[in-house]
Amino acid sequence: MNIERLDYHSLIVFESVSRHLNAGLVANELGMSISSVSRHLGILRDIFKDVLFIRRAQGFVLTDKAIQVLPCVKQLLHGYQTLKHDHTQFNPLTAKGHFKIYAYNEFTYVINKVLNEFILPLAPNLTFEIRTLSSDCSRAIEHGEIDFAVVYEHFKDHKIISEMLSPTEELFLIAKAGHPVFDGELNIDNLCKYGYFALDNFNDLCSPLLEQIAKKQGKSLNITGATDNIAALSRHIIDTGSISMSCNVFTREYFDLIPDIQTCPLPHELTEQLLDMINVGRRVGNYLIYSEINQSATHHWLKQQLFNTIRDEWYLALKS
Repeated sequence: MNIERLDYHSLIVFESVSRHLNAGLVANELGMSISSVSRHLGILRDIFKDVLFIRRAQGFVLTDKAIQVLPCVKQLLHGYQTLKHDHTQFNPLTAKGHFKIYAYNEFTYVINKVLNEFILPLAPNLTFEIRTLSSDCSRAIEHGEIDFAVVYEHFKDHKIISEMLSPTEELFLIAKAGHPVFDGELNIDNLCKYGYFALDNFNDLCSPLLEQIAKKQGKSLNITGATDNIAALSRHIIDTGSISMSCNVFTREYFDLIPDIQTCPLPHELTEQLLDMINVGRRVGNYLIYSEINQSATHHWLKQQLFNTIRDEWYLALKS
């Protein structure tokens, strides 16, 4: 075993392959080519005189040797990260890396905006993959397959770090411009007179909040459909005359750009009643979530930049 050949890059490839079990995902995470990943695997296999990762149809499988070596590799990488974090100066201009950020549909525009206007001018060598979240991402976050996600308060928090970007303090009614709902008092009785099309992120609620509170009061709400796409919701509202509701100021900003759609805040008392229906053990609001796997200086810097810029955009939108 020629341990002198073991270097930092080979160690991070070892650790990344052990998590992703896929050379393509490793290449994306580390910002290198698949051939470079294969080259480092070749070096590792020569050093340890073991295949380490057996290729299968579903991805790599760790050998017994790889399982034995992995804790040592993680310990060495932790030492490197401590040295880098505590004793070197981070420069975003020279930082490199590829990051995956997933978010609900309402946040994707703002994330792209802050990346292009605030983050990339400071760190031009970073690359990003921004995706709309369409399923529970908790496991992928835990394993480092997704670097960051921006979500509401409904998420599994096993091994996930969460930081609240902003609390939900207002709810907005959405309907076709000139809809009769705006002529009456915005209370449960009047809202239940109209069909309701829910803006629902892959059923993160068992049923719309408005339906839940209506049932508690012995009333019924006619649910005409549900979607997790705000563009689709706009068509349904215009075409069917249904009303809807959102807690997201970015969603309200979007609908305010559409002449045929009108929005307004719900009364404070009704908003409090609706928000009280959410009981998930954490404050109702918007969260930046990530795992503790990536301890690089670039990850720490990007996390803070995302948190600050998305939060600032939220409060700017709230004031407008």
